[in-house]
Amino acid sequence: MNCEEAQEAMLDSLAGVLPAERHLVLEGHIAGCEVCRRFAEVQRMLDVRLIAAMPVLSLSPRFRTSLQERLRQHVMSGWPEYLPDIAHLIGCVFAITLLLLLLPQYSKTVVYVGLGFTAVTYFFQAVLRSSLERLDCKRS
Repeated sequence: MNCEEAQEAMLDSLAGVLPAERHLVLEGHIAGCEVCRRFAEVQRMLDVRLIAAMPVLSLSPRFRTSLQERLRQHVMSGWPEYLPDIAHLIGCVFAITLLLLLLPQYSKTVVYVGLGFTAVTYFFQAVLRSSLERLDCKRS
């Protein structure tokens, strides 16, 4: 761990987001580096002063629930949830139709390949949407 990484890790540890294994590496670096040891002391002192100077805010137990409900209402006013599905199907139908017009001699192949492509891309779209929703839920 170099000094820049150690100083970033020190700030992460003060914020409480430093994994335990990195904390051990950080402590080892600080033990052998005077510059980082002084940096750590200054940061800890600043942290103590900020905690002492800032009043502790207490939110009502309903605050988080109320905020989530308001956010949900705000999001609901956007696009309908099924819009990406419709856009995907319209785009695929348009592409298949265009290819049928351009390649009438291969119409059977165009239809089969087009339907297969539509199914595969719809599957990937559904997986991506599900992953993004799970990611969004984890952030909440």
